[in-house]
Amino acid sequence: MITTTTVPKANLIYYIYEGVLSGNAGGRHFQLFAASGGGGGSTKHEPSTSANNPYMTGLRTRGKGARHRHGGPLPLGRYKIHRPAKHPHLGRSAFLEPFQGIPMLGRSGFFIHGRGPHGSDGCIVPLAQFKALMDALESSDGGTLHVLEATGGTRFA
Repeated sequence: MITTTTVPKANLIYYIYEGVLSGNAGGRHFQLFAASGGGGGSTKHEPSTSANNPYMTGLRTRGKGARHRHGGPLPLGRYKIHRPAKHPHLGRSAFLEPFQGIPMLGRSGFFIHGRGPHGSDGCIVPLAQFKALMDALESSDGGTLHVLEATGGTRFA
């Protein structure tokens, strides 16, 4: 008799203010620092004041080159985490699809992706354990992400 075990879907929570991504994926528990928005996670530049700022979730990315302004963190709510895949600009990354009814504030195109020179325009960028997280998300075939302002259910506005 052959038995197979299925790995449960990932269930992660991202706390914007603290910059913490926590939860289970691929049979593992993760609790790691991650940046969202404001160029957070950049390997080249310091993040702007919109990085991990719960007041700035509606700030959209604008301009290119020297006129580029980073977007704020991703909007609050629940997202489907897609299985990681290779993105032409981001490399290995997991697309975050908002569940219906989330006010997206005119924003879209969020991922969990690795660090790079540009950093985050709203995507979640783990500051460590990126490969382990992507491997776990792949083995669990994605899952669910809850984005909250802060730990303990604190609301800022």
